[in-house]
Amino acid sequence: MEQDEVREELPFRSLFESLTYIGIVSRQSWDVEKHEHDHFELCYVDEGEGWFAIDQFLYEVEAGDLFLTKPGERHQGAASGRMPYRLYYLGFQIDGLRSVELDYIELGVKRVVKDTSGAVKRICDHIFDEINGQQLHANVIVQGYFLQMLVSVIRAYQGDGSGGHHPRTVTPAVKTVLSHLHEYVRFHHDVRELANKVHLSRTHLEREFKRCMGVPLGHYIRSLCLDRAKYWLGESNDSVTAIAERLEFGGIHHFSLFFKRLTGISPLAYRQQAAKQPRKST
Repeated sequence: MEQDEVREELPFRSLFESLTYIGIVSRQSWDVEKHEHDHFELCYVDEGEGWFAIDQFLYEVEAGDLFLTKPGERHQGAASGRMPYRLYYLGFQIDGLRSVELDYIELGVKRVVKDTSGAVKRICDHIFDEINGQQLHANVIVQGYFLQMLVSVIRAYQGDGSGGHHPRTVTPAVKTVLSHLHEYVRFHHDVRELANKVHLSRTHLEREFKRCMGVPLGHYIRSLCLDRAKYWLGESNDSVTAIAERLEFGGIHHFSLFFKRLTGISPLAYRQQAAKQPRKST
Protein backbone atom coordinates (compact mmCIF):
# COMPACT_ATOMS: atom_id res chain seq x y z
CA MET A 1 0.00 0.00 0.00
CA GLU A 2 1.16 3.49 -0.70
CA GLN A 3 1.96 6.08 1.93
CA ASP A 4 -1.33 7.88 2.45
CA GLU A 5 0.09 11.40 2.76
CA VAL A 6 3.33 13.24 2.09
CA ARG A 7 3.63 16.88 3.12
CA GLU A 8 6.56 19.29 2.99
CA GLU A 9 6.68 22.57 4.87
CA LEU A 10 8.55 25.06 2.71
CA PRO A 11 10.24 28.09 4.23
CA PHE A 12 10.90 29.32 0.67
CA ARG A 13 10.25 33.03 0.44
CA SER A 14 11.33 35.65 -2.06
CA LEU A 15 10.46 39.28 -2.55
CA PHE A 16 7.31 38.47 -4.49
CA GLU A 17 5.62 35.31 -3.24
CA SER A 18 5.58 32.59 -0.60
CA LEU A 19 4.93 28.87 -1.09
CA THR A 20 4.43 27.59 2.45
CA TYR A 21 3.60 23.90 1.97
CA ILE A 22 3.00 21.24 -0.65
CA GLY A 23 1.56 17.78 -0.16
CA ILE A 24 0.01 14.71 -1.73
CA VAL A 25 -2.76 12.70 -0.12
CA SER A 26 -3.59 9.22 -1.47
CA ARG A 27 -6.54 7.85 0.46
CA GLN A 28 -9.79 6.48 -0.87
CA SER A 29 -11.66 7.50 2.27
CA TRP A 30 -10.08 10.97 2.50
CA ASP A 31 -12.13 13.75 4.05
CA VAL A 32 -11.36 17.04 5.75
CA GLU A 33 -13.59 18.89 8.19
CA LYS A 34 -14.67 22.48 7.76
CA HIS A 35 -11.79 24.92 8.27
CA GLU A 36 -10.25 28.10 6.91
CA HIS A 37 -6.78 29.55 6.18
CA ASP A 38 -5.14 32.95 6.10
CA HIS A 39 -3.64 32.01 2.72
CA PHE A 40 -4.66 30.62 -0.66
CA GLU A 41 -4.86 26.86 -1.11
CA LEU A 42 -4.73 25.17 -4.50
CA CYS A 43 -5.72 21.53 -5.00
CA TYR A 44 -5.35 19.27 -8.02
CA VAL A 45 -7.19 15.95 -8.32
CA ASP A 46 -4.76 13.48 -9.85
CA GLU A 47 -6.94 10.39 -9.46
CA GLY A 48 -10.52 9.60 -8.47
CA GLU A 49 -13.45 11.90 -7.74
CA GLY A 50 -14.98 13.72 -4.81
CA TRP A 51 -16.44 17.03 -3.69
CA PHE A 52 -15.61 20.16 -1.75
CA ALA A 53 -17.71 23.01 -0.40
CA ILE A 54 -17.03 26.68 0.17
CA ASP A 55 -19.65 28.31 2.36
CA GLN A 56 -22.99 27.43 0.74
CA PHE A 57 -21.54 26.22 -2.58
CA LEU A 58 -20.73 22.59 -3.33
CA TYR A 59 -18.47 21.46 -6.19
CA GLU A 60 -18.00 18.01 -7.66
CA VAL A 61 -14.42 17.26 -8.73
CA GLU A 62 -12.70 14.51 -10.69
CA ALA A 63 -9.27 13.65 -12.06
CA GLY A 64 -7.73 16.61 -13.88
CA ASP A 65 -9.63 19.28 -11.93
CA LEU A 66 -8.11 22.25 -10.12
CA PHE A 67 -9.89 24.06 -7.33
CA LEU A 68 -8.89 27.02 -5.23
CA THR A 69 -9.89 28.50 -1.88
CA LYS A 70 -9.13 32.07 -0.88
CA PRO A 71 -7.97 33.36 2.51
CA GLY A 72 -10.78 33.33 5.08
CA GLU A 73 -13.13 31.02 3.17
CA ARG A 74 -14.57 28.18 5.26
CA HIS A 75 -14.36 24.97 3.29
CA GLN A 76 -14.42 21.19 3.58
CA GLY A 77 -14.20 18.24 1.21
CA ALA A 78 -14.07 14.49 0.76
CA ALA A 79 -13.34 11.76 -1.74
CA SER A 80 -16.33 9.95 -3.18
CA GLY A 81 -14.94 6.65 -1.88
CA ARG A 82 -15.92 4.78 -5.02
CA MET A 83 -12.36 4.54 -6.31
CA PRO A 84 -8.76 5.36 -5.31
CA TYR A 85 -8.24 9.07 -4.68
CA ARG A 86 -5.06 11.12 -5.03
CA LEU A 87 -4.84 14.85 -4.40
CA TYR A 88 -2.01 17.40 -4.71
CA TYR A 89 -2.38 20.49 -2.49
CA LEU A 90 -0.37 23.69 -2.00
CA GLY A 91 -0.64 26.59 0.42
CA PHE A 92 0.70 29.98 -0.61
CA GLN A 93 0.54 33.74 -0.31
CA ILE A 94 1.20 36.31 -3.02
CA ASP A 95 3.04 39.49 -2.08
CA GLY A 96 4.28 42.11 -4.50
CA LEU A 97 2.88 40.63 -7.72
CA ARG A 98 -0.18 42.83 -7.49
CA SER A 99 -1.71 41.99 -10.87
CA VAL A 100 -1.46 38.23 -10.25
CA GLU A 101 -2.83 38.59 -6.73
CA LEU A 102 -5.83 40.52 -8.07
CA ASP A 103 -6.50 37.79 -10.62
CA TYR A 104 -6.75 35.27 -7.78
CA ILE A 105 -8.82 37.51 -5.53
CA GLU A 106 -11.29 38.31 -8.31
CA LEU A 107 -12.11 34.67 -9.07
CA GLY A 108 -15.84 34.16 -8.62
CA VAL A 109 -17.79 31.21 -7.26
CA LYS A 110 -16.94 28.96 -10.22
CA ARG A 111 -13.78 27.52 -8.67
CA VAL A 112 -13.32 24.20 -10.46
CA VAL A 113 -11.51 24.11 -13.80
CA LYS A 114 -9.70 21.48 -15.86
CA ASP A 115 -5.93 21.61 -16.05
CA THR A 116 -6.01 20.60 -19.71
CA SER A 117 -2.29 21.23 -20.23
CA GLY A 118 -1.28 19.08 -17.23
CA ALA A 119 1.02 21.90 -16.12
CA VAL A 120 0.08 21.85 -12.44
CA LYS A 121 0.88 18.18 -11.89
CA ARG A 122 4.19 18.50 -13.78
CA ILE A 123 5.21 21.51 -11.73
CA CYS A 124 4.25 19.80 -8.44
CA ASP A 125 6.34 16.77 -9.40
CA HIS A 126 9.29 19.04 -10.28
CA ILE A 127 9.00 20.76 -6.88
CA PHE A 128 9.01 17.40 -5.08
CA ASP A 129 12.07 16.35 -7.13
CA GLU A 130 13.93 19.47 -6.04
CA ILE A 131 12.96 19.00 -2.39
CA ASN A 132 13.98 15.34 -2.35
CA GLY A 133 17.15 15.94 -4.38
CA GLN A 134 18.45 18.60 -1.97
CA GLN A 135 20.65 20.10 -4.65
CA LEU A 136 22.34 23.48 -4.54
CA HIS A 137 19.92 26.43 -4.69
CA ALA A 138 16.86 24.17 -4.73
CA ASN A 139 14.87 27.03 -3.19
CA VAL A 140 15.59 29.23 -6.23
CA ILE A 141 14.43 26.51 -8.60
CA VAL A 142 11.29 25.90 -6.54
CA GLN A 143 10.43 29.60 -6.59
CA GLY A 144 10.78 29.58 -10.38
CA TYR A 145 8.45 26.60 -10.69
CA PHE A 146 5.99 28.22 -8.31
CA LEU A 147 5.82 31.40 -10.41
CA GLN A 148 5.05 29.23 -13.43
CA MET A 149 2.28 27.58 -11.50
CA LEU A 150 0.69 30.87 -10.42
CA VAL A 151 0.40 31.95 -14.04
CA SER A 152 -0.59 28.51 -15.37
CA VAL A 153 -3.50 28.32 -12.92
CA ILE A 154 -4.86 31.75 -13.85
CA ARG A 155 -4.53 30.91 -17.54
CA ALA A 156 -6.52 27.71 -16.93
CA TYR A 157 -9.35 29.71 -15.35
CA GLN A 158 -9.33 32.40 -18.02
CA GLY A 159 -9.07 29.86 -20.84
CA ASP A 160 -12.19 28.01 -19.68
CA GLY A 161 -15.10 29.70 -21.42
CA SER A 162 -17.56 28.56 -18.78
CA GLY A 163 -15.43 30.01 -15.99
CA GLY A 164 -15.26 26.60 -14.35
CA HIS A 165 -17.87 24.15 -13.08
CA HIS A 166 -21.13 25.62 -11.86
CA PRO A 167 -21.49 24.83 -8.16
CA ARG A 168 -24.59 23.58 -6.44
CA THR A 169 -25.98 25.61 -3.59
CA VAL A 170 -25.83 23.69 -0.32
CA THR A 171 -28.40 24.66 2.28
CA PRO A 172 -27.29 25.25 5.88
CA ALA A 173 -29.24 22.14 6.92
CA VAL A 174 -27.37 19.88 4.50
CA LYS A 175 -24.04 21.43 5.51
CA THR A 176 -24.80 20.65 9.16
CA VAL A 177 -25.77 17.07 8.32
CA LEU A 178 -22.62 16.58 6.22
CA SER A 179 -20.41 17.79 9.06
CA HIS A 180 -22.16 15.45 11.49
CA LEU A 181 -21.89 12.43 9.17
CA HIS A 182 -18.17 12.95 8.63
CA GLU A 183 -17.51 13.51 12.32
CA TYR A 184 -19.46 10.43 13.42
CA VAL A 185 -18.96 7.79 10.73
CA ARG A 186 -21.01 4.69 11.51
CA PHE A 187 -23.27 2.13 9.86
CA HIS A 188 -26.56 3.51 11.06
CA HIS A 189 -27.77 7.06 11.58
CA ASP A 190 -31.33 7.80 12.68
CA VAL A 191 -32.49 10.00 9.80
CA ARG A 192 -35.36 11.30 11.91
CA GLU A 193 -32.88 12.51 14.54
CA LEU A 194 -30.75 14.13 11.83
CA ALA A 195 -33.85 15.89 10.53
CA ASN A 196 -34.75 17.10 14.02
CA LYS A 197 -31.22 18.45 14.45
CA VAL A 198 -31.76 20.80 11.50
CA HIS A 199 -35.46 21.43 12.18
CA LEU A 200 -36.77 19.70 9.07
CA SER A 201 -39.07 16.78 8.46
CA ARG A 202 -37.42 13.53 7.44
CA THR A 203 -38.91 13.75 3.95
CA HIS A 204 -37.77 17.35 3.49
CA LEU A 205 -34.22 16.53 4.62
CA GLU A 206 -33.95 13.52 2.31
CA ARG A 207 -35.21 15.59 -0.62
CA GLU A 208 -32.80 18.47 0.12
CA PHE A 209 -29.85 16.11 0.59
CA LYS A 210 -30.52 14.38 -2.75
CA ARG A 211 -30.82 17.74 -4.51
CA CYS A 212 -27.56 19.07 -3.06
CA MET A 213 -25.40 15.94 -3.10
CA GLY A 214 -26.84 14.07 -6.08
CA VAL A 215 -27.29 10.82 -4.10
CA PRO A 216 -29.82 9.67 -1.48
CA LEU A 217 -28.92 10.28 2.17
CA GLY A 218 -28.95 6.55 3.00
CA HIS A 219 -26.62 5.79 0.09
CA TYR A 220 -24.21 8.50 1.27
CA ILE A 221 -24.17 7.11 4.82
CA ARG A 222 -23.46 3.56 3.60
CA SER A 223 -20.74 4.73 1.21
CA LEU A 224 -19.03 6.77 3.93
CA CYS A 225 -19.15 3.79 6.29
CA LEU A 226 -17.71 1.47 3.63
CA ASP A 227 -14.95 3.95 2.77
CA ARG A 228 -13.90 4.25 6.40
CA ALA A 229 -13.99 0.46 6.84
CA LYS A 230 -11.72 0.02 3.79
CA TYR A 231 -9.31 2.60 5.14
CA TRP A 232 -9.03 0.99 8.59
CA LEU A 233 -8.72 -2.50 7.08
CA GLY A 234 -5.95 -1.36 4.78
CA GLU A 235 -4.08 1.14 6.93
CA SER A 236 -4.44 -0.06 10.53
CA ASN A 237 -3.69 -3.19 12.53
CA ASP A 238 -7.05 -3.10 14.27
CA SER A 239 -8.94 -6.39 14.24
CA VAL A 240 -11.99 -6.81 12.03
CA THR A 241 -14.06 -7.12 15.21
CA ALA A 242 -12.71 -3.80 16.53
CA ILE A 243 -13.49 -2.05 13.25
CA ALA A 244 -17.02 -3.46 13.26
CA GLU A 245 -17.53 -2.16 16.80
CA ARG A 246 -16.12 1.26 15.94
CA LEU A 247 -18.60 1.57 13.07
CA GLU A 248 -21.37 0.46 15.44
CA PHE A 249 -22.42 -2.72 13.69
CA GLY A 250 -24.38 -5.23 15.74
CA GLY A 251 -21.50 -7.70 15.45
CA ILE A 252 -18.79 -8.96 13.14
CA HIS A 253 -21.28 -11.14 11.22
CA HIS A 254 -23.44 -8.11 10.38
CA PHE A 255 -20.35 -6.13 9.36
CA SER A 256 -19.09 -8.96 7.14
CA LEU A 257 -22.45 -9.28 5.37
CA PHE A 258 -22.58 -5.51 4.76
CA PHE A 259 -18.99 -5.40 3.46
CA LYS A 260 -19.33 -8.44 1.20
CA ARG A 261 -22.64 -7.27 -0.24
CA LEU A 262 -21.06 -3.98 -1.38
CA THR A 263 -17.60 -5.21 -2.39
CA GLY A 264 -18.03 -8.87 -3.26
CA ILE A 265 -15.38 -10.00 -0.76
CA SER A 266 -15.11 -10.35 3.01
CA PRO A 267 -13.33 -7.76 5.20
CA LEU A 268 -10.49 -10.23 5.86
CA ALA A 269 -10.04 -10.96 2.16
CA TYR A 270 -9.95 -7.21 1.45
CA ARG A 271 -7.25 -6.73 4.09
CA GLN A 272 -5.19 -9.57 2.60
CA GLN A 273 -5.47 -8.09 -0.90
CA ALA A 274 -4.52 -4.62 0.35
CA ALA A 275 -1.44 -6.00 2.11
CA LYS A 276 -0.17 -7.40 -1.21
CA GLN A 277 -0.44 -4.13 -3.11
CA PRO A 278 2.94 -2.44 -3.72
CA ARG A 279 3.46 1.08 -2.51
CA LYS A 280 3.48 3.77 -5.17
CA SER A 281 6.39 6.17 -5.19
CA THR A 282 5.56 9.81 -4.72
